[in-house]
Amino acid sequence: MTERENFLIAYNHGKPEWTPNFFDAYHPVGSRLLNNNGEPMKGGRDMFGVNWLVTPDTGYQAIADPGEHLFDDVTRWQESVQFPDLDAMDWESAAASDLEGVDRKEKIVAFFGIEGNYLRLQSMMGICETLAAMIEEPEAVYSFFDAYTDFKIRSIKKVARYYKPDVYVDGDDVCYSTGLFFSPELYKHLIKPFEMRAGKAVLDCGMILEHHLCGKCEELIPDIIERGATVWQTAQSMNDLAGIQRQYGDRLLIHGGWDSYGPHNHDNATEEQVRSEVRRCINEYGLQGNYAMFPVMIGDPADGSLRKKREWVSDECHRYRF
Repeated sequence: MTERENFLIAYNHGKPEWTPNFFDAYHPVGSRLLNNNGEPMKGGRDMFGVNWLVTPDTGYQAIADPGEHLFDDVTRWQESVQFPDLDAMDWESAAASDLEGVDRKEKIVAFFGIEGNYLRLQSMMGICETLAAMIEEPEAVYSFFDAYTDFKIRSIKKVARYYKPDVYVDGDDVCYSTGLFFSPELYKHLIKPFEMRAGKAVLDCGMILEHHLCGKCEELIPDIIERGATVWQTAQSMNDLAGIQRQYGDRLLIHGGWDSYGPHNHDNATEEQVRSEVRRCINEYGLQGNYAMFPVMIGDPADGSLRKKREWVSDECHRYRF
């Protein structure tokens, strides 16, 4: 049985032969035409002119440069934002290059889409400024989100046509470890309508919609399902994942479970600590089905110890049966 076949059993609410694991079952891809946050693992300017930083201090994750903004007044965003011409791009050649070496029979091809609306706006004008703008200038924020969603939907259609992924990963990190960054009312007014539109575009193109959302976000699970998502990553452990499985397990695959704060994430984590976390996840979430592991391990991909930890996770997922 291939990793792809095993994952699809879990996705279709069956009992897989082993616990699916993101790093085994998925082949993540992106498009070189959509410069979302600079050069992978290096950062730099994206397609809108925002500068991204990738350093050891960021865990080698790209973050928008807090020292500069594309604009400061959201009511004048049109003066600073120019949407790239997607029709002028050579999608056929880019897809052929980006998909080189992809084995569709062995793995799930998952396309990771561009930033969500909230993350995109904060990359352009800063985190605090974006939160203030959502309260003080909701009409202007709505206008930007509307235009950006139009652009995103055009990109989704290009991806579906030329990359033909099984899964399209879309979402927006609107939560942190204890809840939403802003009020539920602002979410319903400024975020959800555009997530619904983008979700419909993904489904209309025949792709599985996987919603990315970190942090404590269990109150948004009904909204995630309403937009058509049938997979949720990274499903962090500060949420009542077992309860969510019991309530929504026939509609949503939990892709996550990993405790991002435990000792198994430390640089000097032992093999037993890593394997123990794998077993905990399987015992708590894998037994109920509709589950795949997403071990959130942040660090330098060139670091041999990080690769070794992922190997331990993979081996334990295959070895520890339920």
